[in-house]
Amino acid sequence: MLGKDLIQDIDFGALYREQCRRSSFGSRTSADWDRRAERRSRGEGDSDYSRAFLARMDLAGAKTALDIGCGTGNLAIPLAKRLRKVHALDFSPEMLRFLETHRKRAGVDNLVVHRLSWTDSWAKVPKVDIAICSRALGVEDLRGALEKMDRKARLRCYVTLHAGGSYLGPDVLALLDREMEPRPDYIYAVNILYQMGVKVRVDFLRSRGGMGYASAEDFIGAVRWRVGELTEREVARLRRFYRGLPRGADGTARYRHDFEWAMLSWEKAPR
Repeated sequence: MLGKDLIQDIDFGALYREQCRRSSFGSRTSADWDRRAERRSRGEGDSDYSRAFLARMDLAGAKTALDIGCGTGNLAIPLAKRLRKVHALDFSPEMLRFLETHRKRAGVDNLVVHRLSWTDSWAKVPKVDIAICSRALGVEDLRGALEKMDRKARLRCYVTLHAGGSYLGPDVLALLDREMEPRPDYIYAVNILYQMGVKVRVDFLRSRGGMGYASAEDFIGAVRWRVGELTEREVARLRRFYRGLPRGADGTARYRHDFEWAMLSWEKAPR
């Protein structure tokens, strides 16, 4: 008889919550994401990240899917074109408003929207073949969220989390007069899934993140959205940095940097 696996004694959920508390990148409310929706709508679309995520999905035997934290529909809409029905869930009404615009433009009519958060009841959200959560696991109770997602899937699940604790490029981080405490990254979820008895696969997606910024204030505001209030010296440095950015065809300044995401996937065990 095998002895006890001591990893089961480690409270990874508590460690995760402590790292969230220490992190310089705070949690976001639905109102925060409402203010981000228009920018997200312009920047997501047919991105290299979206293409990489979809390319790694196994849709064999699947007719339905649930996209948790669907945002403006960069994954939900392409999936709806390939499946019988997709349920799209988000707690930001503005994100869902842009999703509706993109859905109509794409001619998709098999997408069901649910305005819900992780902590709301999902009693009216049906079980699906595949559940996904793309970069939307910014929760306090990580195990509870993973269990909630797992219960909704019949065949398999896909989750992406940051591999590395910063959402800013090293060039911008170097302009800030502060020691940045990272967000908890994917390894917490891997360990929690292990404790849940899930045999999880980990792949890595590399993408070039970036947006166009119409003004220095627009760019500085994007940094402030990530890290909170900025000092006058930080603002001055960011303003100088902005002036050196290349311009796109539309005249906006383009800032791009590399992102690495961990993609966790698992098959549901036969019942």
